[in-house]
Formats: sequence, structure tokens, C-alpha cells
Amino acid sequence: LSRISLAVRRLVGYDAFSILLVDHAQKALRHRFSIRYDQRIDLDNIPLGKGITGAAVMSRQTIRVHDIATDPRYIPSHPGIQSEVAAPLIAHDEVIGVMDLESERLGYFTDDHVRALELLAPQIATSIENARLYGQIEARERRIQEDLRAARELQTLLLPSGAPEVSGLEISSALRAAREIAGDLYDLFEYPDGHTLIAFGDVSGKGAAAALYGALVLGLLRTLAPRRRTPAAILKALNEAVIERKVEARYVALLLLLWHPHSRRFTLANAGALPPLVCRRGELLHLRVEGVPVGLLPGREYEEVSLEAQAGDAILLFSDGVTDHRNPQGEEYGRRRLAENLRARWRLPARDLVREIFAEVDGFEPRASDDQTLMAVKTL
Repeated sequence: LSRISLAVRRLVGYDAFSILLVDHAQKALRHRFSIRYDQRIDLDNIPLGKGITGAAVMSRQTIRVHDIATDPRYIPSHPGIQSEVAAPLIAHDEVIGVMDLESERLGYFTDDHVRALELLAPQIATSIENARLYGQIEARERRIQEDLRAARELQTLLLPSGAPEVSGLEISSALRAAREIAGDLYDLFEYPDGHTLIAFGDVSGKGAAAALYGALVLGLLRTLAPRRRTPAAILKALNEAVIERKVEARYVALLLLLWHPHSRRFTLANAGALPPLVCRRGELLHLRVEGVPVGLLPGREYEEVSLEAQAGDAILLFSDGVTDHRNPQGEEYGRRRLAENLRARWRLPARDLVREIFAEVDGFEPRASDDQTLMAVKTL
């Protein structure tokens, strides 16, 4: 949480920062983390529904106050404060808390500040909720202390860490950012009945704007995935949710794979992402799955295809930063080279497969101009 506060400061700026979590038993907002001028402080809890933070929780909307002296809801906590903005933290459609920023300047917080906070809030909420649900909030903070570095470290929270344990599959992934933060994204969602949804995508553009848009998309996806069980239905709902946000000149290419462990098959739907490479015993399978990127056009329907898996199948998901990678002579690494690389190494474990392919890409040209992401999925 300390690193989150620092990263938020780089994007927004503030004189005081707090994260408060809803305590239903006590009917209060508890200060989980509060600082002023980089100093950790302790503050009293706030009755649920009271103050500007309480109003943000109850309304589920970001509340900005240009002059707190004119707002009777304001509860004094720091001397000299003149403006405030509070953004609700929502995870799985439940308000779990609020992120509160205060400034000693009148009218300090702008529309851009509000948009940035609303993009970050779902990811912060999901991170906090996951840690709280599993009783690992202290471990989560230690990981944040070790891994977060400003905006890129915030992005790290969005991506699965380590090798996920999925029945019948071996999965490994790696992201290499061309800039401080990347626009590539991927995630996994496990359902109670054993099904697993794999998401792999690439946001238009690069840098901080792409990463923030990716944070929005992943936050929406995490909200929608538990409610809809087919990749096509999830993509349709996600497309409408993204378009409702009216983020201009932004879209995301996204591939969804739903693993059915009992029938040992995949269901795939694609929203403009590169089709995966599938290798079975050294031979490439043709798998055509296409669609319009998420956030580009309203009212889109997405098609699904099925892949009956066999033991030893190697599926490679990759971003265009890999295939579009160029050497000094202007040659592209290309899909053909990548496919031959997979054919030569399909027997390797997923982790080794990702490592060896990246080594081959680096041998072609070590300097990358775009984000490069790989995910290897092996059927056991």
C-alpha cells in the first residue's frame, strides 16, 4: 500500500492520502493506510455513510470537492486541507473501501486526475480484496514493497505471478516491456467447478496511457468473467462495458480460452488478437479464430471455436511485439520463424519453452522497440 500511494502521487499528486476499507460489523470506514507529507499517520475511523469518503462509498461514484469549506460533509482530519477527491474501491461489484486524496490548494483536483483515479481504483480494489479474502494482506504488502516501482510496479499487480496450477495444464508466461510500463496484458480466472479462463491481449499504443487502459479492461474483465461462462459472451459484455466508458482512440485486442478439464477441450473467442500457434507432436494445427477488437465498435457478436486437446499439445500465445520484432537489416522475426521455433521445442516444459523462444528472439535482435509477451500452455 505504501508503494501504491507513491505511484498514485506520480500520476495525481496530493498532500494527504488514505485507503479506507469498509467494516460492516462496525458500520465504519477503517483507515487501512494513511500518510501526509510521506509520513505514516493514524486516523480515527469514519462512520459508514459519513463524510466525503462515506458519500463516495454509498453512491459508488467518485466525489470531488473543490472547496471543502463549502461542503458540510467534510470531516476535518488534516489542518490546512482545502480540496478533496474520493474514489470508491469496487471489487466483484461490491464496494470494499475508498481511496481518498486531499490537497492544501483550492480546486486542485482536475478531470484528468479523476479519470486516472477511476482507472486505477478497480485494480487497487481487486488487489486488496484478493489479499483480504485469503488472509494475505501483509504478504501482499511485502510483495508490493519488493516488486512495485512507480507505474510499472502497479501494473505488475494485474498480471498472474509464478506458474499457476491448473488441472490438466502447464502454463508459463512472461512480459518484457519496451518502456517503463507495458500495454500487453494477460490473466487467468479459475471457476469453482475447475474450468479456467485464460485472457491474453494487447492494448493499442504504448506507455502509461496503454497501461492505464489495460488496467481498466482487466478490472472490467475480472468483474464480468464470474457472471458469464462462455468466451463469446464475456467478450460481448466487455466490449459494451468498455464502449460505455467512452475512452477515445483506445481499444484492446483480446483472446479468451476457456479450458474444460473434464472433456479436455478449449473453447476460444477472439477480439482482434493474433491467433495462437498450436503444435501437436511437431506438426502445426490450423486454428482460425477472428473478431473485432474490444472497444472499437458497439453491438459486436463474437464467434467461438473448439479445440479437442491431446496430451503433449503446445499452445503458444504471443503479442505482435514478438512477430514484428526487427533486426538491423529490417527483417521481421515473423510468425513463420516463431512457428518453426515452436515446432523445434514443443516437447519442452512450458517454462523452458518461453525461455528458449525469448532467447531465440534475442539472438535475432536483442533490442526491442515494442512490448513482447509470451504464454505457453501445455496439455498434460
